Amino acid sequence: MAKLVFISTFGADDVERASLPLALATASLASGHEVHLYFQGPAVELLAKDFDRNALQHAPFPSLGELVDLFVEAEGSLYGCAPCLQSRNLKQEDLLEGVQIVGGAAMVEQCLDAAQVFTYA
Repeated sequence: MAKLVFISTFGADDVERASLPLALATASLASGHEVHLYFQGPAVELLAKDFDRNALQHAPFPSLGELVDLFVEAEGSLYGCAPCLQSRNLKQEDLLEGVQIVGGAAMVEQCLDAAQVFTYA
């Protein structure tokens, strides 16, 4: 199967747009693909342990909390943009288990190695 990269830049500021990459990335995992999901800008707030993702839903999608949980349960790889997290004073210990903090160079390498990159900007 293919290696796919999804890049999300929306969080509570636009729940519909935040739902799309999560839903498609999770569906891609269910289809057997290797999936890497990067959060940048306001989207990194969704990675915080204390952020109430379950309160955010755009029907007919499940809540953002359910979508994140489904993605993690399906063993997708989650990444948070280092500068975006730093600007929000979020550190590794503030994030969901398994989130990797990465800079631009690591993200670019993943994208160059992927069969397809999906961006939501």
